Amino acid sequence: MKRFPWIRQPAASAAAIALAIITLAAVTLAAPSLNAAEEGRVVTAGDLGAIGWRSIGPANMGGRVAAIALEPGNCSTFYVGFAGGGIFKTTNLGTTFSEVFRDKETASIGAIAVAHAPADWPGWAAMEAKGDTVPAAEREEQGRGRIVWVGTGEGNGRNSSSWGHGVYRSTDAGAGFEHLGLAETHNIPAIAVDPDDPEVCYVAALGHLWGRNPERGIFKTSDGGQSWQHVLKVDDEVGACDVVLDPRNPRTVYAAMYKAFRQPWSFEGVTGKGGIWRSDDAGATWTRLSEGLPERTGRIGLTVFPGDPDVLFATIESDQGGIGRSAWDDRSPAGGLFRSDDRGETWRRINELNFRPFYFSRIAVDPENVDRVYMPGWNVAISDDGGLTFRNSGSTEVHVDHHAIAVCPEHPERIFLGNDGGIYVSHDRSETWDLLNHIAVGQFYHVDMDMSTPFRVGGGLQDNGSWIGPSAVKFNSGADGKAFILNEDWTAVYGGDGFGLAFDREDPDVVYATSQGGNLGRIDLETMLVRPLRAAPDEGQEQLRWNWDAPFLISRHDASVLYHAGNKVFKLTERGDFWYAISGDLTRREVDRILTEGSNAETYGTLTALAESPLKAGVLWAGSDDGLVHVTMDDGESWKDVTPKEGAGLYVACLEASQFAEDTAYCAIDGHRTDDFAPRILVTDNGGGKWKDISGDLPQGSPVRVVREDPGSRDVLYCGTENAAYVTFDRGGHWLKLGGKLLPTVAVYDLKIHPRDRSLVAATHGRSLWIMDRMECLGELPAVKDEALHLFAVPDAVPELFGFRGYGSGNRVFRGAPAPGGAVITYWLREIPEGAVKIAIVDSAGLVIRNLSGPARPGLNRTAWDLQADEKHRFGDARKSGPDFVDPGTYTVKVSIEGAAAETPVVVGPYPGYIPPESKAVLPPPRP
Repeated sequence: MKRFPWIRQPAASAAAIALAIITLAAVTLAAPSLNAAEEGRVVTAGDLGAIGWRSIGPANMGGRVAAIALEPGNCSTFYVGFAGGGIFKTTNLGTTFSEVFRDKETASIGAIAVAHAPADWPGWAAMEAKGDTVPAAEREEQGRGRIVWVGTGEGNGRNSSSWGHGVYRSTDAGAGFEHLGLAETHNIPAIAVDPDDPEVCYVAALGHLWGRNPERGIFKTSDGGQSWQHVLKVDDEVGACDVVLDPRNPRTVYAAMYKAFRQPWSFEGVTGKGGIWRSDDAGATWTRLSEGLPERTGRIGLTVFPGDPDVLFATIESDQGGIGRSAWDDRSPAGGLFRSDDRGETWRRINELNFRPFYFSRIAVDPENVDRVYMPGWNVAISDDGGLTFRNSGSTEVHVDHHAIAVCPEHPERIFLGNDGGIYVSHDRSETWDLLNHIAVGQFYHVDMDMSTPFRVGGGLQDNGSWIGPSAVKFNSGADGKAFILNEDWTAVYGGDGFGLAFDREDPDVVYATSQGGNLGRIDLETMLVRPLRAAPDEGQEQLRWNWDAPFLISRHDASVLYHAGNKVFKLTERGDFWYAISGDLTRREVDRILTEGSNAETYGTLTALAESPLKAGVLWAGSDDGLVHVTMDDGESWKDVTPKEGAGLYVACLEASQFAEDTAYCAIDGHRTDDFAPRILVTDNGGGKWKDISGDLPQGSPVRVVREDPGSRDVLYCGTENAAYVTFDRGGHWLKLGGKLLPTVAVYDLKIHPRDRSLVAATHGRSLWIMDRMECLGELPAVKDEALHLFAVPDAVPELFGFRGYGSGNRVFRGAPAPGGAVITYWLREIPEGAVKIAIVDSAGLVIRNLSGPARPGLNRTAWDLQADEKHRFGDARKSGPDFVDPGTYTVKVSIEGAAAETPVVVGPYPGYIPPESKAVLPPPRP
């Protein structure tokens, strides 16, 4: 444990965890159900607002960038759009960022464009009509960078891509955004704004990735998004992947058309109906450009050379003449890099390079030097001879997989780069790069935690391996003296695309983690050595199939046993040293859809969900990507097909075995891979014999990724969807958004409840990890919601004196929110009380040593006692520096309102350096 100094205690044993779960179940099994009675106080989302979330990071590894947009004339101000993390803005070249697209319908960004508002912009008059007048003399200054257009839904079309909700616009430099329609476009890879008239905007709409729909092609507005014209459309399969304007004449528009269509087992990207189109009349009519171009094209990236707009470059995908030797071959027999010197009338192929086109296909040219060409891909390829030859960028210290690039027109030596590892900036034409890794935008798939104090958390991220870090730290950082979680507190433990991670309950220096395709490993945190554990077929047997995100778990009944699922379920013993199959193929085994080679992104006919009963060893549930659910009650000796008809054929995203009954399980089904975006949560109470839909009023268009049962009540469930986290207090009859404070719109892929601390941890696919501390009150809420005042149990509290690890690190630093300190006091108010909420802290002698006032909002309220007495009750100790904490012992917390009162004990532990009274007499007196 030397690598993790913020851990104070070793992990608890498996028996301790099991005892905690069983005890909770026994205590709360008889809790009344809201299903039994509709009357009484109705809990609303507003009632939960006091129980907030905090972001803990990590930010080290960044996250997938989809768009970078520079403010014209001022590259110190730019916007960064993330594939799943919204939009951030900087006005100081990346020293600090502010979040500007937080609570919209989606967090998936495809394109951003920034424009000035000229003196004759219609918006000035609209503002004046609302009483917000900007004098004419100030409009040039205030109009700079004022208009920001956003196309949502990244256009990179990978198997884990989210989707958007159309077009948004800000008319106040990102302070606020208005939704302007085109929601069904789903994915917008590019957007172009007329530099002379910011009311005119062209949108390249790719359309639905997983299905056919008519909202594809080029859309145009001339009135700031109040109305749209579908100016270029091919059909319901072919969309637009790029749109650029001639800077000399913005009425000349170039568009790239592309078919991007995914199924769970395949991807189609090349067609004879795509290609490059040009309009010379602002989109009224279009001409398909073909001379010198391949007939069959896939994804295309376009750029116009600002120094001579007759010159265009295009990176083009094509399957003519075949494709490369493998999925990783960057050469294309017919595609590659093309150049036109006559506005696209004719083209010539100048290079065969075409980096994984569905995922990249971006290109940029130095605004002052047509021979300097940048082509992002796995790395950044750079040409100094107009694209005839390429070399890699000057620095090797840059993450791979590049999706966005912008060259500063005023300072071409300054380049902005966005990839799967975040945002980079170069000040020397790509010779060196600076990573701006202080935004927590990691794309987590799963999360786990251990029983240390404070507990550790860990999980796997898209293209960024697996990491572990603290839920809280014991060190002050920064001049404000708070215990922030920093990047340095996080450690990478496993590579590849990270997915599941699990802490060994009996050895805190061992974790298990997976990368893509079921590559399970056991990691020794002391030596960082990895033992591969993935099962392999016996000689002569059929190849196993492993999902991109193949599930595994450590048995709750035996920490030396693991279960791992490919298309079969495997049992691993002796911490993975030995394994054997305990099932046959539990998928539909549709031979024409099965892949066993490639990147695993399209491998189909695999198991995707695995759960073990916490009540009985050997009870396992398994779900597949082709919609089957099986259960075994005898550790794999026999399996029963219990597939629910409600989600047959659809991806099983999560299975949750109940903590209250071994025949009860929950199933989350995600249909978005078949263009079905309905939320689905099912429950069975008879071992899968019958399933009931408990999706209730979850919002349509947001599939469910995960469902979890509260250990305090079987009626309280949590789920994570494409855009948020939710809670139900009546087992799915009615769901409430669990946004509370701080959690933005984001895809919630996993949720876990700490068995000791009862904190809820969310793994988001775009904003890293979040914690809702001490949320046991939610499990108890159904039973107490009708009380005028209810005081929940106060967890044991320990005074803390934090170590100091310096300040002066500057502003370009990530700071994860600290955990709440002191004794956390949570209470429920049925309604706003008359008068104040009074809180008294009483010692064992009955003396009130501290008086506090508490918040008085209807619903849940939370405050904290800092474990100090009022000034008149502090005795002081010359040997003690820092806060004058109370002595350890049991105190009573009393909360009262007009007409009601409640109390509960709280145990306060010894503060660091505490000297028992009986020991003080033998100590020498303090020095004068």
